Amino acid sequence: MASAIGRRLLILALAGIFLSTPLNTVNSFPNGVGEIGNDGCLCHGASNSDTKISVSGLPEKFESATNYSLQLTISNEEIARNNQSAQGGFRIIVNIGVLYFNNSEGIIIDDGWTHQESSNQQRIWNFSWLSPDDNTTMAKLLVYGNAVNGNQQQTGDNWNDLEVYIPGVQNFDPIPTETKTEHELETFDRTMLFFGLIVLLYICYRIIKD
Repeated sequence: MASAIGRRLLILALAGIFLSTPLNTVNSFPNGVGEIGNDGCLCHGASNSDTKISVSGLPEKFESATNYSLQLTISNEEIARNNQSAQGGFRIIVNIGVLYFNNSEGIIIDDGWTHQESSNQQRIWNFSWLSPDDNTTMAKLLVYGNAVNGNQQQTGDNWNDLEVYIPGVQNFDPIPTETKTEHELETFDRTMLFFGLIVLLYICYRIIKD
């Protein structure tokens, strides 16, 4: 009898631990994000079209070895800015050419530029792009932008991504269609929870049966 009660208490304890453990254990990155952000700001949930990303100053076609002054803007009317805390962040990857940020606004981590803690209390950043010497190529600029509410949590933030192609003046290939990837972290979480519960129920059944 005592053994059976002990097993049931163990089952309840295991179930409590499983259900209380957060599925999303990825930390936020106020000092910038590296290659873990190459698929998006997944620690803040799934992508959301309410967050708008724009890069102004890009040419329709680039000249060889030319410096272009650019501005990244992240906006989201649903998420108010907190002037006392973080407002936004980004990660930018370019396949050719060189990006430059002011040292106080951006930093290179894992071959991509990202925000710093000193520059995350804003949603507009200025930077530049030095185009490659070969103007027969096509540049691809991939931007992940996150609008945050400054609550120091992973909740209540919305991110999105922007994919831009810039051909050289001697490149006449068609512009690729943007490949929008569905970052369904929430669906993945629900699926893992479902299978986890099935496994837990099976373990409980085996313990009680034995």
